[in-house]
Amino acid sequence: MIITALFLTLVLYSSLDKITNRFNYYFTWCNDRLSSLLISNGFSIDKVTVTGNKFTNEQDILSLVDRTQPIMYISLSKLTDNIQSVSKWIKYVRIYRILPSILQIDIDEHTPFALWKDDNRTSVIDSEGKVIVDDYQIDNLVIIKGQNSLSSLKFIKDILERKTQLSDHISSCVYVGNRRWNIILDDSSTVKLPEDNPYSAWDYLNHLQNTTDFTFSNWSIIDMRVADKILVKK
Repeated sequence: MIITALFLTLVLYSSLDKITNRFNYYFTWCNDRLSSLLISNGFSIDKVTVTGNKFTNEQDILSLVDRTQPIMYISLSKLTDNIQSVSKWIKYVRIYRILPSILQIDIDEHTPFALWKDDNRTSVIDSEGKVIVDDYQIDNLVIIKGQNSLSSLKFIKDILERKTQLSDHISSCVYVGNRRWNIILDDSSTVKLPEDNPYSAWDYLNHLQNTTDFTFSNWSIIDMRVADKILVKK
């Protein structure tokens, strides 16, 4: 009795295995036929357009698109995830089908704000102080230094966004003693700002530049740490 039951079980499993294999065969055959039919009727992937990628290599994105299948077969969510993992620069990915045969890929990248130097590492950061990539050199970005400098980045962001003539000459910013900023200009002058109300001190410097003959390049140090005083050193 037991032997008979085992025999019948083996026969049943063997039959199920054959049925499954046959089903998979026909499913694959139908899928291939439908794929060929769609492609022959113009629903292939003839063009892939990529926009918004300034720092991400376009070829790295294009290599992820399987052009051998119909455009409707592309899993947009899976392709989005794959592209997202290509580069740390990528913030968002949006993909659209433009039927019958165009795939539109829009890349939204992180915006570089400054170079943050921490010990021997140099990182590109955004305006919130978040690291985008390490060891990536971009010209004309302000350099940020100093312990806990990223926690007090708002002041630097504010003075750079004002787009004054003086802010255009900022080369680097050093956070000193975990409490105040030194601003180094591109002529190597160092502006020592006070801990309290650095905005007023910076605004006053802009006022001096716009209304007087005060020349920053004449001085190596412009010390504003004492209220209502400016001490200069050649």
